[in-house]
Amino acid sequence: MTLDALVSRWGPTYLMILARCGGVVAFGPVVGSQAIPPLLRTGLAGALALMLTSLSGGRGPDLPSNPIALAATLMGELAVGAVLGLAVRFTFAGIGMAGELAAVQMGVGLPAALDPLSMVQVSSVNHLLDQIAILVFLGVGGHHALLAALAQSLTLAPLLSVGFDGGTMEYLLGLFQAALFLAIRLAAPVGAAMLATVVALGLLNRVAPQVNVFMVSFALSIGVGLLVLLGALPVLGAVMAGSFGELPTTFVGLLARVRHGL
Repeated sequence: MTLDALVSRWGPTYLMILARCGGVVAFGPVVGSQAIPPLLRTGLAGALALMLTSLSGGRGPDLPSNPIALAATLMGELAVGAVLGLAVRFTFAGIGMAGELAAVQMGVGLPAALDPLSMVQVSSVNHLLDQIAILVFLGVGGHHALLAALAQSLTLAPLLSVGFDGGTMEYLLGLFQAALFLAIRLAAPVGAAMLATVVALGLLNRVAPQVNVFMVSFALSIGVGLLVLLGALPVLGAVMAGSFGELPTTFVGLLARVRHGL
């Protein structure tokens, strides 16, 4: 087979799959981190697209010749990969919100550290939970589920089958709502401990007014919060693992809606 024939057969399919893989790599967790060089992310998307193109047989629908239609086609395929990546990102966002809630309740919300995933300043508790979430995500095979969903998308949402008549955005909003519930569940142990600490300090202030409760509360809140957080880490890890374990079902439902419209 000549080079021209090879490009004409595999080129259009590879280009569309590359756009879909690019969406996953750009918006997905871990690999979508801004700390990873753009060249490395581009190479990863190209390698994934090459493997998926070979698995698909190489022959797919032809690209439109109109430049505007071509751009719309590639943007549609990019959107398919983006929604897959965002489905996982929402879970990480819920874990991040839990870290911020816990940090504010403990009184350590102001000191910030650089988050390598989003390249923004976050609290130390948020940073800790994010790193644990990455380990749990990789430990339970969340990256395998994401790659499997990317390959499965060629069947459940074939190339050039993406519509724009609604359905997917509502599903993503539901995932965002689930992320909020996840944040509340993860921050609940620290929140309950901080509530008990405030009540105890209030009673102490009534019993012994000479004690400077205001000064004591800072160190006590941080100490109690850290002890509760460290003690609850196994439970928090199990909750994260359960959320990441639901990803295959989430991807199937998401791809079923992508096929009918964004």
